[in-house]
Amino acid sequence: MMQKTLKQRLLDFYHIDEERYADLIAPSTIEDFAIGHHFDRMEEAVSLVKEAIDHLQRVAIYGDYDADGVMGTSILVKMFQYVHYPVDYYIPSRYLDGYGLTLKYAQKAVENGVGLLITVDNGVSAFEGIEYLHNHGVKVLVLDHHTIQDTLPLADIIIHPTFSHFGETPSSGAFTAFMFASAFLGRVDKYLAMLASISLISDMMPLLDYNRRLLKACISAYEDDEFLAIDLLKDGERFDENSIGMKIAPKINALGRMIEDDQINRIVLFFTSENREEILNYLNWINQTNEERKEASKSATLDIKDVPQENGAIVIISDVKEGLLGLIANHLCSTYHVPTIVFAKEQNEDVFKGSCRAPVGFNVVDAFNKLSDLTLAAGGHALAGGCSIKAEDFPLFKKRFIELVKNTPIEEYKEEIIPLGLTEINFANYELVNSFSPFGESWPSPTFAISHILTSSLMYSRNNEHILTYIGQGVKLIGFNMGKEELSAYRYVDFKGRMKTSTYRGQTTLEFAIKSYQESKK
Repeated sequence: MMQKTLKQRLLDFYHIDEERYADLIAPSTIEDFAIGHHFDRMEEAVSLVKEAIDHLQRVAIYGDYDADGVMGTSILVKMFQYVHYPVDYYIPSRYLDGYGLTLKYAQKAVENGVGLLITVDNGVSAFEGIEYLHNHGVKVLVLDHHTIQDTLPLADIIIHPTFSHFGETPSSGAFTAFMFASAFLGRVDKYLAMLASISLISDMMPLLDYNRRLLKACISAYEDDEFLAIDLLKDGERFDENSIGMKIAPKINALGRMIEDDQINRIVLFFTSENREEILNYLNWINQTNEERKEASKSATLDIKDVPQENGAIVIISDVKEGLLGLIANHLCSTYHVPTIVFAKEQNEDVFKGSCRAPVGFNVVDAFNKLSDLTLAAGGHALAGGCSIKAEDFPLFKKRFIELVKNTPIEEYKEEIIPLGLTEINFANYELVNSFSPFGESWPSPTFAISHILTSSLMYSRNNEHILTYIGQGVKLIGFNMGKEELSAYRYVDFKGRMKTSTYRGQTTLEFAIKSYQESKK
């Protein structure tokens, strides 16, 4: 049926050859990961921290409230624990502090006698706070990955994946912190690597080059019962890109989205404590907060229907909690494939805070730069960012944002599909597909199409609401909410979906999970 082998179709899908594939599946270990990598001024950064320790200076770490910032802060706190040096740390509240190092915290750091401040997952745009620290003799080390502007803050040293010439592939703040910790400790620590790998998925970094190698090495090296905090968050699932994206990262991010005071700082203790009972206590708090986040997200998503698009953009004001703006913007962007920004009113109602998501081809940070005369604060990555504006400027901001989108050519979204024969849905090919993993940003899990399926041959659940068709030993087609009455309107259909395994009572079956269908053209 298919002229090319499935392997060749997969190579074509990822635009690689056999040589690159061999490199892709080659074993990668955490221990040898850092060999050959280099950040500009990394040795100076290590010396800066060691000098602070030698002089018994007070050291403080300032992180961020998302999973990347939490992982980066935890990596640094753990690093200092390894050398038995006490440090202060602070995860800001989205609601009390906003994003990034604040002048208020900088002033507090000076009052408390901090000699060295390390920012992680923020800092490259903290001009006011860092200038204050600089003017008061406090050394500042920035470990960040956000887009760097033409002007730099007055930090002593900035370590940044692309700015420091580590590589061309963007990476996360926690990855940057992990590489710093490896240089500082003179070794690659397995637990710190695991925390960094979580951030690669949570912050949607491209799974290419060093990002991919680290994540793959961590997945291969992970052993259950070794790292209690991570074990508890993944709910018994295998540690991989799926459990990180579906279980671990959402729970961490839920804290920053939902908690309005500084209690979020307890999450660092969850990841750095050696006390089992303490970790279990924090788990209950994390899970409860995540359940609250799920309910709030579900309610907010249901409330947003028939969103108006204007010239290929969505700009709206929502009543949702500020911490949920990113989820809503992401949902709308994924649904409509257009640049989307969702604003919420601040408590004083004079300021709107917005979260923006965009498809490939539209750069969020560039857009904010072009609208800088209207933003009070802005930052982020190419495809995601946030800003705040005066409430009175919303109509003008909306008008100019839509004009920017209108004048920016964005390729129409078109999902690449790999054709698949029914007999090719087997365990051997499932393993072949998985050899291309881990999947994620810039390296998607492939979607397959099986064509010309006779609808009268399909079997259904007892209530005829779901497709449940066995096509071979241990292999079946699964289609939820695709009823017999609905499908019977057509003689032949084409299915799009993915291969996945399911284990029930010790028996593993292979499923082709159908995500959509259409009538066959032939």
